Amino acid sequence: MEFGQGTVSGIFDVALAFGMVVAAVNGVIHGYTGFGGALMTVPLLTFLFGPVEAIAIVGVMTICGSAQLYPRAVRNVLWRELLPIFAGIATVMPLGAFFLFNLDPLLIRRAMGAFILVFAFILMSGWVYRGPRGIAPGAVVGALAGGITGASGVGGPPLALYYLASPEPVDVQRANIIISVAVLTIAMLVAVSVGGGFSEPVLMRAVILTPAYVFGVWVGARLFAVAPKSYFRRIVLWLLVITGLSVVLI
Repeated sequence: MEFGQGTVSGIFDVALAFGMVVAAVNGVIHGYTGFGGALMTVPLLTFLFGPVEAIAIVGVMTICGSAQLYPRAVRNVLWRELLPIFAGIATVMPLGAFFLFNLDPLLIRRAMGAFILVFAFILMSGWVYRGPRGIAPGAVVGALAGGITGASGVGGPPLALYYLASPEPVDVQRANIIISVAVLTIAMLVAVSVGGGFSEPVLMRAVILTPAYVFGVWVGARLFAVAPKSYFRRIVLWLLVITGLSVVLI
């Protein structure tokens, strides 16, 4: 695809500059936790570009930024837990994308904020999933994540809650999250592409913002080994609360 001169010059504005800061900061969160970057990146970019455009841009950034995490994650991943989740994602994602393209953008934005707040308060409460594990529960979690991601782009939390409650070591939990989020993002990109969400300006913004996100993920991956986990967790949770309230109220 060729980009016209007007398209290129028209996207360099204050919104894009702010988007680069958002991409870098949230890339750090993604690199540290293995997920979570989209929780703030999607709603903040939605303020700038609209929900469909934001989800498309963040999808590209997430796949490229996470590429550096995949080699280690693949070595630690527990495939028997992931496969039912992948099936659930593939089954329900198209339904969520239908709502994304057919509901009022303001309603979609409010839903993003509400879901982010719910997830943040669940984490703050210390609640841990104690239910059954296996094929059926995994498929349900995947379906929930796929539906929410298709409709709002922020469906990673159900996966995180499910995996973080497993008895597996932290490295395995994080690897499961990283690979599942990758599959979730690819499915989302396919749905957005089929729906016509990738215009020239969207692709150009994605190309420009991705390097900032990739750098942030690189920083976050290194913080995972050295940063106090409790401090970082508290900061991220409060950022989620602030973001969620902003999206719901503004």
